Amino acid sequence: MRKLAHFLLSLALLIVSLRMPIRAQAQTPLDLEQLQRATVQITQVFTNALGQTVISCIGSGTIVSADGLILTNAHVALPIAGCRSDRIVVALTVRIGEAPVPKYYAEVLSVNTGWDLAVLRVARTLDGRPVNREALLLPFVELGNSDDVRLDQTVVFVGYAAPERDPTASSTVRVVRGTISGFTAEARLGERAWLKTRAALLGTMSGGGAYDAQGRLIGIPTVEPATSGVLGNPDQSCRRIQDTDGNGRVDESDLCVPISGFVNALRPSRLARGLILAAQLEITPFSQQALPEPQPIRFEEIGQNTAEAPQFKRLLFATGVDLAGNPTRIIRRAPAGINTLYLFFDYANMRDGLIYELRVLRNGVLDPTFSLAPATWSGGRNGLWYIGSTAQVYPNGDYEFILFIEGARVASATITIGGSASTEPEFSNILFGVQDLNFQLVNTGNILPVSNVINAEFVYTNMVDGTPWRQVWYYEGLRISEVNELWSGGSNGKRLITASAPVTSPLQPGRYRLELYIEERLAASSDFIMAGGQVDLSTEVFTDLTFASELVNGAPSGIVGVTFPNTIADLYAIFNWRDIAPGTPFTWRWTVDNNPLFEVTQPWTNPTTGNGAWLRLRPNRLLPEGSYRIELLIGGVVKASATARVGIGQLPIRLFVRAEGVLVQGQIVDAETNAGVAGVAVIFLKPLLDVADFTWQMSEVYDIAFTDLSGRFALSRLLARGERYSIIVLAQGYLPITTDGFRILRDEVGPVELRLELSRD
Repeated sequence: MRKLAHFLLSLALLIVSLRMPIRAQAQTPLDLEQLQRATVQITQVFTNALGQTVISCIGSGTIVSADGLILTNAHVALPIAGCRSDRIVVALTVRIGEAPVPKYYAEVLSVNTGWDLAVLRVARTLDGRPVNREALLLPFVELGNSDDVRLDQTVVFVGYAAPERDPTASSTVRVVRGTISGFTAEARLGERAWLKTRAALLGTMSGGGAYDAQGRLIGIPTVEPATSGVLGNPDQSCRRIQDTDGNGRVDESDLCVPISGFVNALRPSRLARGLILAAQLEITPFSQQALPEPQPIRFEEIGQNTAEAPQFKRLLFATGVDLAGNPTRIIRRAPAGINTLYLFFDYANMRDGLIYELRVLRNGVLDPTFSLAPATWSGGRNGLWYIGSTAQVYPNGDYEFILFIEGARVASATITIGGSASTEPEFSNILFGVQDLNFQLVNTGNILPVSNVINAEFVYTNMVDGTPWRQVWYYEGLRISEVNELWSGGSNGKRLITASAPVTSPLQPGRYRLELYIEERLAASSDFIMAGGQVDLSTEVFTDLTFASELVNGAPSGIVGVTFPNTIADLYAIFNWRDIAPGTPFTWRWTVDNNPLFEVTQPWTNPTTGNGAWLRLRPNRLLPEGSYRIELLIGGVVKASATARVGIGQLPIRLFVRAEGVLVQGQIVDAETNAGVAGVAVIFLKPLLDVADFTWQMSEVYDIAFTDLSGRFALSRLLARGERYSIIVLAQGYLPITTDGFRILRDEVGPVELRLELSRD
């Protein structure tokens, strides 16, 4: 009783300062323990000839649902060069500060190798027993909005890292505080393809998490284990951590586990939303023209001067990017104070998943702020790409931008930053389109209908009459036309130019490029695609887009239309097309209830014109209820879209359960009178602590609430789903109430309402 009296006295002293609110706060404080418990170590292993379980790759991951979905990097989950594996082991944090405990084998559910993201699912225990996922109730985190991240925002990074001085020592979960130092733009992914940081994050933290002040996941630290020359850690590309040859010691003859250099970039969490949702819904996409898995490129061949070797070429700098991903204004030098700069380059013979890297040297010294550590390629085989840096001011100096593929240097370009703005003649902002009856350019963009005429408009500045200039047109990389002229038309304005095909050789669908030169200097460049036909000054590429529940001999069958019952197993999107050249970049994008689901870009491999192309969603069981939208894009431009409603047309709300917890509130009443009892202390102990183990210390209390005049109360902290809490209810003149094992269900959205009756003492 002395402990109880002391505890009640402590409560009385705290009441004035606590001022416990009736409603939970809108934002929950950062719970570092929760973040650490939701962080797992992911290990790829295989069994060698000696029967040993051999570790081949190590990384971090984050649990994003209580039933065992884990977000990580694709290279952490999939076998890569030098990383042989046949099983994925997941180790959990049982005690903070200690090595993780291997608990489960996992399987890959969804993956995007280009973005280097993957979602795993806990599948079975280490002794091979299937896991009852409904009963897992693992600690997990909630995805935040990475688009809201600000420059210089404080971020907490969590991942697994072994002691730097002893690579064979056990890893422990590490918490690092840092800031967002900038944003890196990348083709197809926009201005925030990467979030940058200067925090010292070891390579084994790759696949872990970066969190905002409320503990929401806003980024995934990502760095690839490059084959050589790792940015920030050039002398350590792998470590030997176990005896794999059975000679009783760890030495140079043992397997070397790939270890990356320091992480300086994060993939934003927005890219992971679709992968996680697809894993939750257990849906797999498929395309009629799905490409076969590419054969691995022999790394020793990369960099050699062969026709099939991956390559980057035609490097140039620009101050802006148009909606089609083309440079708006090409520059050779930049004025002081510039904070937006893009490096453009052509690429050939690439494939998604190859490792590429950008190193930026300023006055001969590596500048990590503008560099991109080894990352995976996501642009496909051939095309135009860019990397840019926004928001940070470039200090004055001489810069060299160096591009690497699989650790081999393949191309570079230099630019000087400083001084005043340029006054030299310029061409910029090339725009393509169709002319209307008034000879105005309409239907502008980088997708033109197939015709015998190409119309282009561009801006000119500081031009001098009599200056030599020329226009060069290309089709599929081959020069098809060149016009040389002397400039006339003044110094500033817009000019419209037209290219026509000869009668004997009409223009064909496919990829084109226009280059504009002033004297011998490349002044402007832009790519465009000819596809489809012209209909009322617009471009029609896809027609007759519809949905069906079945496909029989290539024709829609079963239920056809836009409304379906919740009993269908498949959903097909079926369409016709016209004038799409093989190899043209084609993108299909699925969303459900306006949430991203799948986005795939691949070369067009069907005939140029045809009927009955299809895309399919296939669930593990039945397709969940929801509104499924398909968008078809050519060259990054949406050319057709449609929505199918399944069931009520809305996903089950349990899929969007938030990780931060559930509000618990209620009323304490007199058992005889049913009247509310005021001043009752409602105590929730920390998870896993039973009433019998409670020593009446405030450090053991998760939260306390006091009832108002009507007996109402509400906790100020939200209760985590799946955790077990013990409750103590104390009131003067009444018998106490105690209970163990109070749980919030995994799919509970709250608030949870409690009604407790007190009996008089």
